[in-house]
Amino acid sequence: MDLSVKPLALDALECRSIFQSRFWAEVKKQNSWNPLAFHFTMDGYCCDVLVLVRKFSFFSIAYIPMGFTHGVSEKHLTAFASAVRKYLPSSCIILRFDLDWSCSDSIETKKLRKCRFSVQPLGTVRIDLSHVLSFKDRVKRNLKKEEGIVVRLWDGDEEVFSKWYDTYVHTALRDNFSTRSYDYIRSIFSLKGLDVEPRLYIAYSDGEISGGIVNLRGKNEEVYLFGSSIKHTGNISCGYVLQAEAIMRAKEDGVRVYDLFGIEGRGEENSHIASLTTFKTAFGGERSYRMPTLDYVYNPAGHVFRLVDSIRYKLARRSRI
Repeated sequence: MDLSVKPLALDALECRSIFQSRFWAEVKKQNSWNPLAFHFTMDGYCCDVLVLVRKFSFFSIAYIPMGFTHGVSEKHLTAFASAVRKYLPSSCIILRFDLDWSCSDSIETKKLRKCRFSVQPLGTVRIDLSHVLSFKDRVKRNLKKEEGIVVRLWDGDEEVFSKWYDTYVHTALRDNFSTRSYDYIRSIFSLKGLDVEPRLYIAYSDGEISGGIVNLRGKNEEVYLFGSSIKHTGNISCGYVLQAEAIMRAKEDGVRVYDLFGIEGRGEENSHIASLTTFKTAFGGERSYRMPTLDYVYNPAGHVFRLVDSIRYKLARRSRI
C-alpha cells in the first residue's frame, strides 16, 4: 500500500473548498482551534487536508471540515486517521470527518462511526453558474414584491455592520435559532488578502437596513453562510432579493458555483428545516447530499465524548423547533 501523510504549510493549502482553505484555518484559529494541514496520498488518490484541533481541559479533539474529494473510501479515511495520529496531541481522543459534497454519500462504515447528528448539513443546493439561471415561479413572484429593496455590498462602515447585526439577532429570536456572536462574525471580515473573500450583502428598504446575508467567495465557488431579514414598509421581507442579487453578482464575476449550503438531507423530508429547503430549492440548481459526520475513535474516552455530544446536539435541536 502506497501511503503518505506529510505536514503542509497552511499557506500551501490549495483552496478547492471554502472550508478547506487557508482563510477558514485563520477563522477557526481566532476561535480556539489549532489548524494543521497535510498532503495525503494513497494508491493514486491524493488531496490536501485541513485538520482543526481543539483542546479542552483534559482532552482534545480533531475535526476535518468538508474534507477529501471524489473517490475517497473508508479505506482511505481510516488509513489517514491512523497515519496522522502522530502529528496530533497525545490527548486527542477522536478524529471527526465531515466529507465534501463531491464525495459519495454511501461510503461503507465498518471502522468509522456515524454520528446521529451531523456537524455540517447533509444536504445543499448548488447552482452551476455557467448555465442559464432558472429561478422558479416562487422566486419570480417574491422578487416582484421586493422590487423596491436595494442591495449593497457592505463597505466596511462599522455603524452599518452594527445595525445589520441587530437585524440578525432579531431574526434569530423570531425564527428560534442560535446566533454567532458579534465578535465572531466581525472577525471573519478582519481577514484580508487570503484565498477566500468574505462578503456581506445588505438590503435597504426605504433607507433602513432590513437584512443581509454573509457569504464566502473562493476562486471557484461562493457559499452562503447565514443571514437576516425583517419586514418594514408594506410588510415586505428581503430574503429572495438578497439571494438573487448575490447569485447574479457571482455569475457576473465568473464564479463557477453558488452554494446555498444547508437543506434537508436525504430522507429528512418535513424536518424542522423544511421551509428552508423550500426557499433554497426555489433558486434552481441541483440538490447534493453527503455522508453524516464520521468519527474515528483513538481512545475509549472518545466513545463517552460521542454520547455527550449527541445529547448536546439533540437538546440544541429541540430548542430550535
